Amino acid sequence: VTTDKDGKANVSELSVGKYKLVEVESLPGYKKLAKPVSFEIKKGMTEVLSLKVENEQLDKGSVDITKVDKDSQKALEGVTFEVQDEKGKVVAKVKTDKEGKATISGLSVGNYKLVEVESLPGYKKLTEPVSFEIKKGMTEVLSLKVENEQLDKGSVEITKVDKDSQKVLEGVVFEVQDEQGKVVTEVKTDKNGKAKISDLSVGKYKLVEKESLPGYKQLTEPVSFEIKKGMTEVLSLKIENEMVDKGNVEITKIDKDNKAPLAGVVFEVQDDKGKVVTKVTTDKAGKATVSDLSVGKYKLVEVESLPGYKKLEKPVPFEITKGMTKSLTFTVENEMVDTGNVEITKIDKDSKAPLENVVFEVRDSKGKVVAKVTTDKEGKANVSDLSIGKYELVEVETPTGYKPLEKPVSFEIEKGRVTALQLTVENELVDVGNVEITKVDKDSQKVLEGVVFEVQDEQGKVVTEVTTDKDGKANISDLSVGKYKLVETKSLPGYKKLTEPVSFEIKKGMTKVLSLKVENEQLDKGSVEITKMAAESKEVLSGAVFEVHDEAGKVVVKVTTDKDGKAKIADLSVGNYTLVEVEAPKGYEKLTNPIPFEITNGMINAVQLEVLNKLNHLAPPGPEKPDPEKPGTPDPEKPGTPDPEKPGTPDPEKPGTPNPEKPGTPNPEKPGTPNPEKPGTPNPEKPGTPNSEKPEKELPKTGQKMPVEPYMGALLVMMSFGLFVLGRKQQR
Repeated sequence: VTTDKDGKANVSELSVGKYKLVEVESLPGYKKLAKPVSFEIKKGMTEVLSLKVENEQLDKGSVDITKVDKDSQKALEGVTFEVQDEKGKVVAKVKTDKEGKATISGLSVGNYKLVEVESLPGYKKLTEPVSFEIKKGMTEVLSLKVENEQLDKGSVEITKVDKDSQKVLEGVVFEVQDEQGKVVTEVKTDKNGKAKISDLSVGKYKLVEKESLPGYKQLTEPVSFEIKKGMTEVLSLKIENEMVDKGNVEITKIDKDNKAPLAGVVFEVQDDKGKVVTKVTTDKAGKATVSDLSVGKYKLVEVESLPGYKKLEKPVPFEITKGMTKSLTFTVENEMVDTGNVEITKIDKDSKAPLENVVFEVRDSKGKVVAKVTTDKEGKANVSDLSIGKYELVEVETPTGYKPLEKPVSFEIEKGRVTALQLTVENELVDVGNVEITKVDKDSQKVLEGVVFEVQDEQGKVVTEVTTDKDGKANISDLSVGKYKLVETKSLPGYKKLTEPVSFEIKKGMTKVLSLKVENEQLDKGSVEITKMAAESKEVLSGAVFEVHDEAGKVVVKVTTDKDGKAKIADLSVGNYTLVEVEAPKGYEKLTNPIPFEITNGMINAVQLEVLNKLNHLAPPGPEKPDPEKPGTPDPEKPGTPDPEKPGTPDPEKPGTPNPEKPGTPNPEKPGTPNPEKPGTPNPEKPGTPNSEKPEKELPKTGQKMPVEPYMGALLVMMSFGLFVLGRKQQR
């Protein structure tokens, strides 16, 4: 029989007896029934015997992996995979066959990861695992196709050798350029003549020699190479260099007497047959270079000399030999011909007074300096033995307080001249000056860094802006003649800004820097920040109302703490103050003792006052009878007065413990004394230690926090004693 669409199958007219129901064909994805189902047909049965047979779905599955090249889809043999379960445990390890396949069978239902643990040479290893799931009742093998990319990087090894001897060459520099000519990297050969370039992307490249060795020809043509996809071996490039068979010559032309370089001298280089190989002219340094002369013998012939100089009569012979690494150098001297003299007179344009120590350069028609002279006390300077030609007199150093000469003075030395050429040169006084500002504290005269000033002209236009340095200095240069104002635009913290500008004047011919000393006063105002907190929890308290009283007891200001427990008071004048709590937060005890503090000159940070309040603890009267023998028991005659001989009494030897007679009095020696190096920093040695001798002198400084716990503690002790006694009396 076969089950129908409702899963039913009927067997009729079975004779009385025992039977077995055997499943001979199951459904895909289900386990076949392993054991037959026994049943019996009994005599006299009137109802159909119902048999319910259950089948389980399959709980195993298989995976078929196919590994291929991403681009060509070619099967990849020898790739190793691990199959890991959800916990990362390796449940199977397989390797692809020649068809790129690997099969894993009998995997239990669950989630898995396929991890590539060994790739093929020339291929990138799979970085991300492939996740898959074996589901209950799977009838088909799960197929996973995994693609691998070929490597897109490669390496090159350069070997540089001598073309003839094959000797390795160290220190040759190469550039690797891509197809667009962009430099990818630069390398230098090592002592083995090797240079390695790694991780070059797939593509075409050129190897360009940028720096060869002395005595060797530089490679003129780049070496092309290509990095291909999937390269597994290093690409080797062997590059040969030839020794140079050319040489260079450097000529230096100088004056025979003063050794000055001579520009503009023309030479011919002739070979051993007299043929002109090249023609060169000396530059402003007297130099002329001849490059790439082939091996052989040559002559250097002067064909054009300078005006005022004799031409070289004999040629200079030289030879170029194979493998020359240095330029062949020649120094050729020339003698001057007919010469002339010049006398310079330097005077003030207005007064005609002679000017001493003015420095001039004499330059020839090509701009070359042929002489340098300085005027004497009579304003005179003489230049002798100038060759025939045109010159310029250039002023290179001017007297203090004078404008330098803007244009050079032209003159000419003519052949046959017997007297000195007279040149009178006039100078004007300068019409600019310099100012140096020094900014100091009015009282201490300490220099002030970082103050900003504007310099304004008579019309109020800003000429420049300067800031004082660590020495309190600021310099303004090249101010034109006129009247100015120095306006302070930014002062220092803790200092008043200068309200009145400082006037000054720049006069014609000023040679010294005008010094301006500017003093600043320290600020005479300060601020206070109150922080209100619960003594036990340190929770910030809003709604506390405080008054600030001056020394005369006058209320200066009244503030209320905000949601952050803060209250700020600004612009308090220098002086001593007390902070009085006039209304405590709900549920807290009001501060009974005012907190003194002081505003000092030049304060830039707010005084920090931390005020602690205790919760109201009103204990009900107890049923016990007081025992006069026990410590801390109040005297019935003096309710609320603590016994100084018994425990619980404030100890005057311990810092921070209030004195019953003078509670909360600060120590005038060192409580909260500001550190001169760090204004506003309280002294940490003995904060809040009471002193019975001078109870009212010391005030908190910037940043000091005033402890209120001692006062509150003493108050609570006395209140507790009083309540206890009151309760006992009520009981009686």
